[in-house]
Amino acid sequence: GGRNSGGGNHKNLLIFDETHEHKKGTDPNGDHGNDETDEKRKQQEKDDHAKRLEVQLGEMEGTLWTKLADYHTRAGEFELARSIYEEALEQVSRVRDFSLLFDAYMKFEESVIEALMQDMNDDDDDDDMNDEEDVPMEKEPEDDLDILLGETENHGTDADVELALARAEHLTARRP
Repeated sequence: GGRNSGGGNHKNLLIFDETHEHKKGTDPNGDHGNDETDEKRKQQEKDDHAKRLEVQLGEMEGTLWTKLADYHTRAGEFELARSIYEEALEQVSRVRDFSLLFDAYMKFEESVIEALMQDMNDDDDDDDMNDEEDVPMEKEPEDDLDILLGETENHGTDADVELALARAEHLTARRP
């Protein structure tokens, strides 16, 4: 019995030695073949890792894309957020992820429209107040509207609202 188990251990040592030699770069075929083999092995390991990661995160793919776009929205980077939503809609393969992304994208566009329209109404009200009082207005504290519109002096115009509406209509027309 002891003799067979010793033989089994010997085989394991040989396999370990062959693996160890391969990692050290002592390929009997020469150094040129080893560099190429190492490169292929490294690429295969990267591909395997990417596949494992995709399987592990696959269930969360739509959520991760949505969170990334939301981060850029909160940072005031609306064009980048739109680009992320667009790329995500092209990349996802699950219906659930597509629906999640599409709904989040639609809410984003609706929020932009609402913020632009609110900003236009506020500007109209502010202009009316300034005409009556002829006193410079104080700036109001930041609110969610500023987050959606960014901190620019160029407030929403009719053209901005029309563009936002056109984007939302185009997005709605693309829903399968």
